Amino acid sequence: IGAAVAGYREAVAAAPESLEAQWKLQRALWFAGDFATPDPEKSRALHEEAIEAAEAAYAVLARRVGGVDALASATPEALAAALSPADRSDAAHLYFWSAVNLGAWSRLAGLLRAVRAGVANRLHEATLRSIALDPDVEQGGAIRLLSRLHSELPRVPLLSGWVDHARAIPLAERALAEYPAHPGNAYLLGLALLSHSPARRAEALVLVERTANLAPRSDHLVEDEAIRIAARDLLQEELRASSSTRSPS
Repeated sequence: IGAAVAGYREAVAAAPESLEAQWKLQRALWFAGDFATPDPEKSRALHEEAIEAAEAAYAVLARRVGGVDALASATPEALAAALSPADRSDAAHLYFWSAVNLGAWSRLAGLLRAVRAGVANRLHEATLRSIALDPDVEQGGAIRLLSRLHSELPRVPLLSGWVDHARAIPLAERALAEYPAHPGNAYLLGLALLSHSPARRAEALVLVERTANLAPRSDHLVEDEAIRIAARDLLQEELRASSSTRSPS
């Protein structure tokens, strides 16, 4: 992954107008920070590099749609209409992976810094744009991310007033229905059901158990193993909670 990061840095330096090189650098930095860097400070530095690089990438995108103001004010649908098919796909990947890095940075930097940086609204806008441009990115990746934002973030006026917990399950259901092959989609729906629909707990546990027993895809071994471990841990936690509830006091 170190070689991949170095290669994409060189690619961006050689062709700074290439949106493909830009988003692939974002993806490599995320993987390096999340899976190949055990030191939290070094991991955070990688995500911070990605956030800074994303700003340069957005400047490239802005030049294709009439400038910074035009990009900032465009609705997701207007942005999609303004770009060529190839640019739409690359821009969708850029918004998704930059949002993933921003979310990863938030976990490491702490809630206060994230709030001050306006992370919630930035994540929301990036996911909406990615979905409008190309929902197929990472088999519903931005749909998954949007579901988690609605599920996990508190609704705070001016900071995250758009949060609606009632949207978490429908978004997760959409991701699974449209992209059943991605293991994260079944797991996401299980999480959303456990958090927001106690009446569907049995269904949620089936989805989590399915994820815990998945066979990782050959081209996503590390990511899928991480999902499988998270699902196993959650399943054990839920089963322990059930046993504790049934045990006599």
